[in-house]
Amino acid sequence: VEGRLSGLAMPREPGHYRFLLAQGVRHLVSLSERPPPHHGCCPAVQLHRLCVPDFTPPTPGQIQTFLKLVEEANARGEAVAVHCMLGHGRTGTMLACYLVKAEKMSGGDAIREIRRLRPGSIETQEQEDAVIQFCQRLR
Repeated sequence: VEGRLSGLAMPREPGHYRFLLAQGVRHLVSLSERPPPHHGCCPAVQLHRLCVPDFTPPTPGQIQTFLKLVEEANARGEAVAVHCMLGHGRTGTMLACYLVKAEKMSGGDAIREIRRLRPGSIETQEQEDAVIQFCQRLR
């Protein structure tokens, strides 16, 4: 979502952080079990850790924490980037939950939209179910 939220693979080089900063990203949410390398090279991008094991869905609490962070950052005019290892499964799940809440999409529509934008996203049935269940809890 332009100027508000983006999904990506784990940043690995100092230039990746400089690029994020140049795009207005001030918050990097890491869903990976280990922190991204070289994060300290760009202190203007604040790291937030929400450890979600690979190929599993985030918990309802992690989804709420993520969405609150995005909402508060966006209210200050700050963009957020979220990553896991490759930027598909865990990242796609969080992005779909964002669309459910912020854009009032159904769970199925949000999953389809994220897969259209990032092919290969939301890799497991459990991740799909997490989006659908999040949507049901909101209604």
